Amino acid sequence: MNIEVLLKYWHGINSLFLEMSPYLMLGFLVSGLLYIIISKETIVNNLGKPGALSIIKASIFGVPMPLCSCGVIPVAASLYKRGASKGATLSFLISTPQTGIDSILITYGMLGPIFAIIRPIIALFTGIVGGMCVEQIIREDYTTSIKIDHKHPKKTLKDALIYAFITLPQDIAWPLIKGILLAGLITLIIPDNFFQNHGITGLSAMILMALISIPMYICATASVPIAAGLILSGNLEPGAAFVFLMAGPATNIATISVITKTLGRKIVYIYLSTIFICSIIFGSLINKFIIINSNIISHQMNHNNWLHMSSGLLLLAICLYAIINKFTFNDVIEELENKADLSLIVKNMTCNHCKETVTEAINTCDGIRDVKINLESGETLIYGNNLNEQQIITSINDVGYSIGENT
Repeated sequence: MNIEVLLKYWHGINSLFLEMSPYLMLGFLVSGLLYIIISKETIVNNLGKPGALSIIKASIFGVPMPLCSCGVIPVAASLYKRGASKGATLSFLISTPQTGIDSILITYGMLGPIFAIIRPIIALFTGIVGGMCVEQIIREDYTTSIKIDHKHPKKTLKDALIYAFITLPQDIAWPLIKGILLAGLITLIIPDNFFQNHGITGLSAMILMALISIPMYICATASVPIAAGLILSGNLEPGAAFVFLMAGPATNIATISVITKTLGRKIVYIYLSTIFICSIIFGSLINKFIIINSNIISHQMNHNNWLHMSSGLLLLAICLYAIINKFTFNDVIEELENKADLSLIVKNMTCNHCKETVTEAINTCDGIRDVKINLESGETLIYGNNLNEQQIITSINDVGYSIGENT
């Protein structure tokens, strides 16, 4: 591999990292604010119960939020760890990055009112479809209808910052970095002006655009001028451009990597299938019924270099700290997990009182020797002989907490 290729690869991953940094930092900040503003009980009551209503609420909640497919990662991970069901979490993951108040406005200015109207509607619909598929395919978490009967201490701004920039990055920093490296490789492989030079149209254009867009990172706002340029200079059909607008912001390799770790591989398959199939269907409908007037398309895209550079340096420091800290204690964690006789994810815990309540509930079961609980992640390691998993789960449910699947 010659030096020019290496430099091009470095430029690609560097640009990718800087481009996503402000949005990811915003995602961390939003997740931190949600951590202190929205209680776990609120999440459980609105997004935690299996069923269509939780999924619809999650999708509606996600549509106006200005988070990209990387910025949504910490927020979605936070929602799930704090009690949201897998269906509601995936619904939020799909609907949120496709649009946002800022991207809706720029879509209106560059692609016209029709695209600006249908884009959030389709984002809402696809989020609901993905969430409902999870409800039908994935085994439900063990949930409880019992209310937790104690008050939790009020969280401070310091708690929000620690959660946002220390706790959450430990879960996503390493898969995020790996995803960026892979995304840079894909950018290196795909030649410039590919669509314009090959005149790809129809269904083949939409499928190819989806396959290229799904692993690519691009925010909902930045995708608009690119789609406009493809329509204007490359004569790309509006349906294929919409596939790019939907699939590009909705996911990328970094997101896929993190979701695999957080929610499991089955969720990723549903996630990608929903985005791919829905983007092709809606792209075909747009090709049939909508004509884009190229006169309304402009090529204006503002970049704040200072913002990207400063947020990039801050994100790099956060990721390095999270990765070093995680790997420093990784051997100890693995040793504990290997020695544990049963490992569960207990959801809805918010304070040491919760931790003590769950510990006491588990200790009432047969054969328990020891219990170790990570309050933030919910990971519960149980040691003992002839353990009855269903008895333990029932005991935890009876004191007001839910059990999530281990991934």
